[in-house]
Amino acid sequence: MHPAQHAQVPGRHPQLQGEHPRRQPEGLPPQGRRPAGAGARGRGPAHRPDAGRRRLEGEAAGARHPTGKGWMVAAKAGAANKIGYIAAHSAIVLICLGGLFDGDLFVRALTWFGGKTVYSGGGFVSEVKPEHRLPPSNPTFRGNLVVSEGTVSSTAILSQSDGILLQELPFAVELKKFIVEYYPTGMPKLFASDIVIHDKETGESKEERIEVNHPASYRGVQIYQSSFDDGGSRVKLKALPMAGGAKSFEVEGTIGSSSQITNGDEKLTLEYTALRVINVENMTNDAGGSGADVRKVDLRQALNSRLGAADKTPTQREMRNVGPSITYKLRDEAGQAREFHNYMLPVDTGDGTPVFLLGVRTATSEPFRYLRLPADEDGSMEGFVRLRAALHDPAMRERAVRRYVLKAVDPQRPELVEQLTASASRAVGLFAGAETVGGRQVSGLQAISDFMETAVPEAERERAAEVLLRILNGTLLELSTLARETQGKPPLVESEATARFMTQGVLALSDISLYPAPVTFQLDDFTQVQASVFQVARAPGKNVVYLGCLLLILGVFAMLYVRERRLWVWVAPDGTGAKATMALSTNRKTLDADREFEQLRSKLLTIP
Repeated sequence: MHPAQHAQVPGRHPQLQGEHPRRQPEGLPPQGRRPAGAGARGRGPAHRPDAGRRRLEGEAAGARHPTGKGWMVAAKAGAANKIGYIAAHSAIVLICLGGLFDGDLFVRALTWFGGKTVYSGGGFVSEVKPEHRLPPSNPTFRGNLVVSEGTVSSTAILSQSDGILLQELPFAVELKKFIVEYYPTGMPKLFASDIVIHDKETGESKEERIEVNHPASYRGVQIYQSSFDDGGSRVKLKALPMAGGAKSFEVEGTIGSSSQITNGDEKLTLEYTALRVINVENMTNDAGGSGADVRKVDLRQALNSRLGAADKTPTQREMRNVGPSITYKLRDEAGQAREFHNYMLPVDTGDGTPVFLLGVRTATSEPFRYLRLPADEDGSMEGFVRLRAALHDPAMRERAVRRYVLKAVDPQRPELVEQLTASASRAVGLFAGAETVGGRQVSGLQAISDFMETAVPEAERERAAEVLLRILNGTLLELSTLARETQGKPPLVESEATARFMTQGVLALSDISLYPAPVTFQLDDFTQVQASVFQVARAPGKNVVYLGCLLLILGVFAMLYVRERRLWVWVAPDGTGAKATMALSTNRKTLDADREFEQLRSKLLTIP
């Protein structure tokens, strides 16, 4: 409180010089109280500062002093400061209440007192019993609604810690079309849903378009675009047996379903997991290379620099859509499953040889390891499949060896025919797995490596291996020519492309024996059906939280920036004149308060 100031004819009251700022001036009633007989605020001639000033001036002119003990003029400013405290504390309460309203409070109340129980089983939504379903009148909920293109759904799924609850909606959502657009990196740029909302009570239909951050609202329920998924796409797969001589076949199914297959001795369950229509990958050709050994069927390091939009490399990226892919699982009778990811189209990984990528992993936490099969001149696996079938045919191997020997041996040196025939037969037999090495049945390049270690002295292994691989490559080229002739196709033309095809073919034939499944499936055709995942929410506490936030902002602003000030002017008779005393109080002592007090004193207590 600022010191009281007196005005007396003619000058300042001498007793008030040097008073303490917080001391109550003599004759002034306590703060907030008014003496008996004093002029009430808003009543009498002294309720306004200008009126009090006029009365003071009249006494100074010698007018007859008023009867009674005196008059009080009181004023107050900044009352919003205390309202700010009330608003801020009320806001905290409102925000907490709004959070409770939009939480699981009502859902849990229905499970505790409404006879509802959490469902922890499986099956179709239509088969779930009523005790696991919440009524449309449920005042608050938040769950997911999955709708496939061309279908209608009116039941949301509410996730709980020990299962799910089904929330019946007062309307049904029909998905007419799902739209998705991609960035050049393959990331979704836009996904939106064109829907029709069907009211269950009135039968009214309303069309809406829902995008991310642009929800629709109907009967107090907000419908948000959350994500998208496969809605049961239909796929046609071509099975390619990994065992030589077996015939291929076709299977059809939908994503999310399964089929039973068998090879006579073993029964497998084919589970259709996912269909990806767009695969945008980084196809930058890193000159450094990884040097991964493809014969280990572990191409992760070799492909990391070329596959995967999330791969971080310091080089400039070349993003390219490599086409659709299919993901499936093969589960045996014991319940053990492996997951496979195969691309529909051949991919050029940068070395100029288009290859089909066949990925496999034993657990979802592991990356896919890729087997690369070379594509023929028609862009298919048929050339490689024919070569593999011929490799496992002893008669075809024998004919290929004879052809190779006739081309490789100089007619003037017939004594080399028998020796080269034996070497070529041994090389191709080892590669095909037709011979045992050290009592073990192995095939591919591993068989040749094991043979060199057991049959050739260490000092001669490098040179012998070079000669044996040259013989093997020549024999396999003749074997490929024979396989093409049986299908009525012309022989391969000697070129760089043919050399790359045969090189990759040799590596693939060596790797394929390590492939952990008797058959692989190539995506032959598909019909995509997309599904939209919506988040539906009835949130009555949202408006309560908004109101609490508004009150909190206003309350904090009022507490920090609004000062409460109170002013008293006490006018009392003093001899033949009148004496005026003024005091000012504020909730915070600042320089502005001192300046304001001086301005009021000079305006109210100074005699002109």
